[in-house]
Amino acid sequence: LLHALARLPRTLAWELVHVGGGALVADLQRTANDFGIGERVQWRGAQAHDAVLAAYRGADLFVLPCRVSADGDRDGLPNVLVEAQSQRLACVSTTVSGIPELIEHGTTGMLVAPRDPPALAQAISLLLTDREITTDVPQGARVVLDAGGEGFYRVAYPPEWRAELLAAGTLQPLERFAIVDD
Repeated sequence: LLHALARLPRTLAWELVHVGGGALVADLQRTANDFGIGERVQWRGAQAHDAVLAAYRGADLFVLPCRVSADGDRDGLPNVLVEAQSQRLACVSTTVSGIPELIEHGTTGMLVAPRDPPALAQAISLLLTDREITTDVPQGARVVLDAGGEGFYRVAYPPEWRAELLAAGTLQPLERFAIVDD
């Protein structure tokens, strides 16, 4: 992701909100600084679920560039993508595992090949600059989520969050996006 963000035009307004912890955070912070984008990144660390929901609601775009690790490990269908789409966020991810079952490229989000920073940068730039696409994509995502019926939401969320998630607001001007690492 940082390689892709470093490729975005310097004149493009964006800020990355990184929610999550892990052993690689310090390396990621150094990389962001080395790429000259460190001042555009907020490192929030591990957060309670309410704070994660607030991060989604404060975002305009969600990016999760999944990949297959060297040992073959991969996510099947990351819950954070389902959560982001439930908040009507335009999502950018990769064609790894079950992600294309959730995100239909150009309809409910944008998909790129894994480990392709130029393609990821292009998808991010397109969704940050083309308001027509960004307005249409999240609505398409909501249709996919609603098509799963009530049971889909019960699987993805505790019942006490369901009403709050379904009542999520509309998009704000495109200046911020979030990624959540688990």
